[in-house]
Amino acid sequence: KFSPSFLSAERREKERKRETQSRVSIDTMHGRKRESTASRLERRAKSLPKVKLLQKLHKEIVHLQNADDNEKGKDGGGGDDDDDDHDTKTQKKMESLMLTLTQKLVEIQPEMITCWNKRKARFCLYVVVRQQKNEEEEEERLKNVAKEELHVSEQGLRRNPKSYCAWEHRRWVIARLYDRILSSSSSSSSERGNEDSSLLPFMKDVVLREREMLETLLNADDRNFHAWNYRRFVVDKITRYYFNGEHDRMNEEEVADDVIENRTREEEAKYAREKISKNFSNYSAWHHRSVHFEQLDDDKNQASVTTETSSSSSPTRFQAVLDAEFELVSQAFFTEPEDQSAWMYHRWLLSQLDAYSSSSSSSSKNAYKIQTFQRELDRITEVSEMEPTCKWPALVCARLHKLLAKEMKLDDDFERRADVILKHSIKAKELYEKLLLLDPLRKGYYRDVLDRML
Repeated sequence: KFSPSFLSAERREKERKRETQSRVSIDTMHGRKRESTASRLERRAKSLPKVKLLQKLHKEIVHLQNADDNEKGKDGGGGDDDDDDHDTKTQKKMESLMLTLTQKLVEIQPEMITCWNKRKARFCLYVVVRQQKNEEEEEERLKNVAKEELHVSEQGLRRNPKSYCAWEHRRWVIARLYDRILSSSSSSSSERGNEDSSLLPFMKDVVLREREMLETLLNADDRNFHAWNYRRFVVDKITRYYFNGEHDRMNEEEVADDVIENRTREEEAKYAREKISKNFSNYSAWHHRSVHFEQLDDDKNQASVTTETSSSSSPTRFQAVLDAEFELVSQAFFTEPEDQSAWMYHRWLLSQLDAYSSSSSSSSKNAYKIQTFQRELDRITEVSEMEPTCKWPALVCARLHKLLAKEMKLDDDFERRADVILKHSIKAKELYEKLLLLDPLRKGYYRDVLDRML
């Protein structure tokens, strides 16, 4: 390897060490053994029939699309009834063949977004454009088309459970069905009665089946973030239309929106906790829990607070929820201190605490903030003593010392706490200097922090 003569001896030594490390890790990447050339050629040879089949199906789809465009171009002038019937039959035959070809292709390779788009166009054509005078026939066609599209996307997910296109298509179909319900809700009362009696029970069955499918997928792979994202989408629809296993859709007069929302949030937080208890290194479950985290402050809940409880109850409720989250995440990093997922969630909780106390100037909120920082510092210091070579507890302790020094400087009792503030600043500096040795890959970041603290 070229090494300029003007490089210092120290830098040349670092280059040699980096080369040695590269040679050691050349056979592995991200913990997986690198594929040999012979193995790669063998795998390509096995996949060749599949590639040829995909190419054949794609050519047939393009040819069929071109033929369809030509037929539509010839259909400009008028014609007799027999010609119209013939054109209609030809169009239906071509649409049926297109659906068969696209289904075969996405079942083999679900990432072919062009095929999904053609199926979307057909869905819109049948559901949006071709509206029949008979409402029952129209709704029955809508149900059949929706079932077929959900089935095809399910086959794609069986091939690849993390297919972006298959998940997006499934979400798109469900969203179009809900749009149809919303449009029917704005119609006359008599028409709405017909729509509700047919579509809503169907939608309830669809949503419940989606939840069962998600349970199966997340039991097989609890870190599939596509399934977690889709679960939040389904839960949002359940919350909006009050679908669950116990009752049908309820009127706003019977059940308040916030009651349904709070109950759904509690159920999802409980589900995420079950997944976290099985695997603390589940980033998707931690994120799911953060999405349904109750962010309660005076401004957001002013209306409900003034009508139901006193203004002091809202901060107390938020503090109870936040303390419970800190307790949960502490169990994770006491069990697996080297895993960074719990530490990332802990940092997010600290940001929520900062946003909560900054929402309004309150001495009780500031006192709670300092108290929580100190409690977490004591707790994580214990982890750091148990795992002295682990960088995560040292890094979080350094940040907490820095945060405590910053918050105490803003306190009215600043002069009396001058000694405590100095101790926190000195301790933070010591920990960042320790991190230079524990985590040398990020020593530039730690040096920058130390320079800013001077």
